[in-house]
Amino acid sequence: MVHQNPRAAVRAPIAGPGRRAAVLALTAGLLLVPSAGATSTSTLQGRLDAQGRRSQAARQGLHADRARLRAVAARVRELEAQLAPLDSALQTDAAELDRLQTELRDTRARLVGLRAEAVKDRRVLSRQLLAQYEEPAPGLADVVLDARGYADLLGRVGQVRRIAERNARVTDQVRRAKAAAAAAETHLQEVAGRTAATVATERTRRDAVAHVRLEVVQQEATIERSRDRHSTRLKTLGRREDRLRGQLVRAQRAAAKAAGVPLSGGTSPQGGYGFFPAAGTNYGMHDEPELARRLAKMAKELHLHLIGLSGYRTPQHSVEVGGFANDPHTRGEASDTPGLEGVPEATLNAYGLTRPFPGAAEADHVQLHGGG
Repeated sequence: MVHQNPRAAVRAPIAGPGRRAAVLALTAGLLLVPSAGATSTSTLQGRLDAQGRRSQAARQGLHADRARLRAVAARVRELEAQLAPLDSALQTDAAELDRLQTELRDTRARLVGLRAEAVKDRRVLSRQLLAQYEEPAPGLADVVLDARGYADLLGRVGQVRRIAERNARVTDQVRRAKAAAAAAETHLQEVAGRTAATVATERTRRDAVAHVRLEVVQQEATIERSRDRHSTRLKTLGRREDRLRGQLVRAQRAAAKAAGVPLSGGTSPQGGYGFFPAAGTNYGMHDEPELARRLAKMAKELHLHLIGLSGYRTPQHSVEVGGFANDPHTRGEASDTPGLEGVPEATLNAYGLTRPFPGAAEADHVQLHGGG
């Protein structure tokens, strides 16, 4: 028993003793009485139960697919978060490698030019040395004798000295430039080699993560197809359930009419058939809206007048009315509904409802069947 029942003291009388006895008699025989020319209610109920089990299996498969999709989507986001810095580092280092390789090519081209210039300078010096050997430079006396004056003498001596200094300077510059270019080439080769190795390692890591992401995305697509199949099957099964439920309702009405016992308690000040939450009740929390919807559908189809005496309750209020601080009402999962006392469990199940607790005191306590 889920809670005590002092709320019985505040309930309005629902039906007289004669009606209760008739309803109980109908409860015992309603599902077994076949209507003329139609499938028996027990057969229809069996089909509906089987259809419900198939729907439940499809629903569980759909829930499982959705859970797997959430996990896979989280994994994809995780892998994409890993890929972002890898891609950034790879792009930066690849750009640096391109810059180094361009600089290395330029340095090599400059070194080739310097080597060619050095070869040319050596040839010029060689020719000068050869000319000096074959035609010795005039002695000082010759220079003095050939000079056309003192100024000319100084000019000739200075020209010889400048030519020698320029040749020595150019030769030294070319030698130094060639050495610097060779050192730069060696350094660039080393740096470019290290950068190339880094780029290769980063590319390998990036490609590995990208490959895993591709596999996960393919897995995600497979799960999405499974989800779509379960969703389509669930819709198809739902339509079949609705048809069977309609047939069952018509059969139950026919059986009730044949037994001469109506399921309805008649009208009330609120009037008509349906589900009517009592003033001050709360059917807006958690499962309560769906409970109210199913109760209203069943009440209209079976010609019932149902009163929602208690839906969601705070823990304190639940204790005050005889429940406890964590009962189904405090979780928004239950309804106390006078007018349901004579409705069979199988009929409740046909509308996705259940009476989870045994005993007359809990005959009006309903929750969603199979957790909704």
